Amino acid sequence: MSDSDEQPAPPPRSFRVLSALILAPFVVLALWLAGIADDHPWRGPTIDILKAYAALMLCFVGGMRWGIAAQAAPAHDRAAASGDLATGVLALFVGLALWFVAAPHGFALFAVAFAAQGAWDALAAYDNQDAAWFARARLIATVLTVGAMVIAFLASA
Repeated sequence: MSDSDEQPAPPPRSFRVLSALILAPFVVLALWLAGIADDHPWRGPTIDILKAYAALMLCFVGGMRWGIAAQAAPAHDRAAASGDLATGVLALFVGLALWFVAAPHGFALFAVAFAAQGAWDALAAYDNQDAAWFARARLIATVLTVGAMVIAFLASA
């Protein structure tokens, strides 16, 4: 069997469990928001909590990308590494700025930001910077997160 025919290793169990725990608030809050009435007393706080969690998680995935870029920097050219490091920090500022954007537009912009970050993570794996399982895991997380942001957008429009 050649190297290209080998199946990639699955992610560690701890990664799968922690990923599910991290994604659960997106799904639960978006579905809750979609299911409650416009005049429900918890509607405003639900929107605020979901936006705050989205901002926090965008910062987190940007930090992951920054850490991966920092670890890979010695193996790659310095100009590319500097760009990856700077762009990894950008997610922090985007997440913070989007928290201040009112719903539903904030949720639409969060969906775009998470899709862009997820695409960057998936493409980095093809440059051999990440494990193949990480790219698949980030793709699944991106689809779920963007889906939750779209549900929140529709529910708050």
